[in-house]
Order: sequence, then C-alpha cells, then structure tokens
Amino acid sequence: MKTKLLVICYVLLLVACSKEDDVPDDLLPKAEMVPLFIDIYIAESRVNNLRLSRDSSMAIFDVYEGELFKQHEVTDSVYYRSMTYYYNHPKQLEEIYSIVLDSLNLREQRLKEKREKEEVRDDKKSGKEKKEIEEERK
Repeated sequence: MKTKLLVICYVLLLVACSKEDDVPDDLLPKAEMVPLFIDIYIAESRVNNLRLSRDSSMAIFDVYEGELFKQHEVTDSVYYRSMTYYYNHPKQLEEIYSIVLDSLNLREQRLKEKREKEEVRDDKKSGKEKKEIEEERK
C-alpha cells in the first residue's frame, strides 16, 4: 500500500513538473494588450458616464468593445483566450495592469493640464473682452 501511494505521488510529481505552460498560439502579447486595455477602460468610463440602465449600458459597451476589437485587429475569441491565460498568470497580468494604470494616470494628468491652460486662456479672453466693453462705454 505504501509503495502504491509512493508511486502515485511520484507520477503526479513528474506530471506536475514536466507539464509545460500551455501558451495559446494566438496569445496577445503584453505590448498589444496594454493599448487594448487602455481603450477598453476609457470606453467603460464613457459608458458609465452616460448614466443609463445596466442593460442599456451593456448593449452600448458591447458595440464599443466590438469596434475596439476591429480597431486593434483582434477577434473577441483571441482576446478572451489571452485574458484567460493572463488571469492564470497573475504576475504577467500585474505587469500589464501596472503599465495600463501608469498610462491612464499620465493621460489624466495631461488632460487636467490642458483644461487648466484652457481656463487660463478663457480667463484672459474674458478679461480682454471686459476691458473692450468698458472702453466702448467711455
């Protein structure tokens, strides 16, 4: 009985150690996943800002997602297989999410700076307009 258990453990150990990581042939590399994730998160944000019912939001997002897949030249099946692979390899997924988060934060920062510059420009414009109106009154 002991030898059977030992043999079973040995076989399981061999199988576990010898099994190579099954990487899908059509796996999207990290360099392609990052821009796709960024676009997906932006699309999700846009749909959430519409403040629609859940069903309507999901329908709109499905259209967005389909367009993003076309834009990135990826099929939904390749995307979902890639996601399954990365979910099963958390360190790689964490690397991707880290890059995505940094990119989104950088975009947000640039957008805030752009808005601030536009506000300053608008304030200067309205200041000039006020001066012109006052001069016309005189």
